[in-house]
Amino acid sequence: MRYLTALVNDIRYQMKYGFHFLYAFISVIYVVILLICPSEYRKIVASVIILTDPAMLGAFFIGGIWLLEKGEGLHSFWVISPLKPAEYVLSKAVSLAIISTLAANAIAFAGLRENVNYLLLSFGIFIGAMTFTLIGLLLASYACSVNHYMLIATLPLTVLLTPPIIAAFSISVPLLDLTPGMALWRIISHSIGLSDMASIWPFIFLLTWFSVGVVLASKRIPIAMQMEGGEKV
Repeated sequence: MRYLTALVNDIRYQMKYGFHFLYAFISVIYVVILLICPSEYRKIVASVIILTDPAMLGAFFIGGIWLLEKGEGLHSFWVISPLKPAEYVLSKAVSLAIISTLAANAIAFAGLRENVNYLLLSFGIFIGAMTFTLIGLLLASYACSVNHYMLIATLPLTVLLTPPIIAAFSISVPLLDLTPGMALWRIISHSIGLSDMASIWPFIFLLTWFSVGVVLASKRIPIAMQMEGGEKV
């Protein structure tokens, strides 16, 4: 019940500041791009679009959310909050992952329609979105402002997303399959019929990265809040 309350509050907070509207607006743009894209390239473009939707938007939006909470002084209430660190970070991750999953399915349905495994796509997007949101949350905890967050987050996120983007155009380095972006792209490309997936390793890699993200964020976020006067006693 405590976690569900936090999750609902996070969703309401995101709605208050229009993050759902931004997701919808960007998703419409993505659908238009897919519809005007030549059919022979549509699945390639779709795999990149669906990848960047949960990865980039979730990671950048969590930076804005964290800094909005910081600016409103909400982090100082950590001292009296009953939430455990893992519950706090999972609430943020799940609330944004829900939007990302819905958006990805809407893009796939409107832009591709046929030969899409929506169950597999939803699973991959949900875990991938949470993973990248946790990465963004970790980076945001070191930021002093939106500009500072953009400065420190752009390079790491670009590095993580570059391997799958070039892999979409048949340029792949096997070692890079260990990265979360590549694991997520493998699942996405298989779910939309772009490529076959011969093993379960992408799922294992992605779940491993998610688990690491939860552990690291659960350790870092209380420290960041304590620096803002939210130290638990």
